[in-house]
Amino acid sequence: MKRSIIILINTFFFSLVLWIYVNLNLSYTYELSVPLNLKTSKTQGVSNDIPENVSITLKGKGWGILKLLAAKNLSLNLDITSYRNDSKIDLGQNLPDLLNLPPELAVIGISPQYIDLSFDNIVTKMVKVKNNTSITLKDGYMMIGSPKLSPDSVSVTGANSFVSKLKYVGTETVVFRDINAGITKQVRLMDSLGNNLKIEPKLITVTYRVELSAEKTFEDIDVEIYGVPPDREVLIIPPRISVSLRGGVELLSKLNPSEIKVGVNFKTIENDEQGYIEPSIELSDELSVIKSEPQRFQYIIKKKAADN
Repeated sequence: MKRSIIILINTFFFSLVLWIYVNLNLSYTYELSVPLNLKTSKTQGVSNDIPENVSITLKGKGWGILKLLAAKNLSLNLDITSYRNDSKIDLGQNLPDLLNLPPELAVIGISPQYIDLSFDNIVTKMVKVKNNTSITLKDGYMMIGSPKLSPDSVSVTGANSFVSKLKYVGTETVVFRDINAGITKQVRLMDSLGNNLKIEPKLITVTYRVELSAEKTFEDIDVEIYGVPPDREVLIIPPRISVSLRGGVELLSKLNPSEIKVGVNFKTIENDEQGYIEPSIELSDELSVIKSEPQRFQYIIKKKAADN
């Protein structure tokens, strides 16, 4: 019985190898998309749209296609340093050499076959990075402040006609899920004009500060009046306020009540027609107000007695 199983397994593998050998010796048509990379001189800025990829249709034996697909970092690297402005390049002319194709493969189609080249003055400028990443939080956690990007600007080099219109460079779109602690991640910049612009660096770091969410009430915060004329004084009734805040546990535990600024501008009181005011509460964007008591205050404006 054991001998029969071994014979059966050997027969199966022999048949499989034979089937692969026969099929790889057959002729196939295969289409693949290959990145197009341009090599430019330091003074060349490509000012027209150049495709990032070229579609190539090949015909040949399966062995050759398999060998080509096994090659790492397959790309079409085109040196344009010797070309002048308004040149037209036939990509199919030297394609087998540029791709280092196996001799058993033939190119039967390429799209686009021709590319036009236009040059402009090359410039470099710093461009802001736009964050396209986001996070989802586990229950009970909150993001503290805004995400930090490092660096928040990158160097962009290319034709003046492109670079001058560029307002920002966006990161790839990524969602970091179920976060319950601060994270720092590297993300790639989106290079939608890959053959027209050179961006450095291509990776930036995005940092999210995340803490367990908490609430805390701060009692007896003084209500201040700003911009009171020298000959006036204002009494607020009552003179203090209670403020309930939401924020991260660590942030709230370190917050000093004196850092909570509650106040009203004197001009607001002068223009009041209802007999009460609602003070503003100044906080960092890492905190939010849940409620404040009281919400409205009465006031008395007094004229200071003249100094003798």
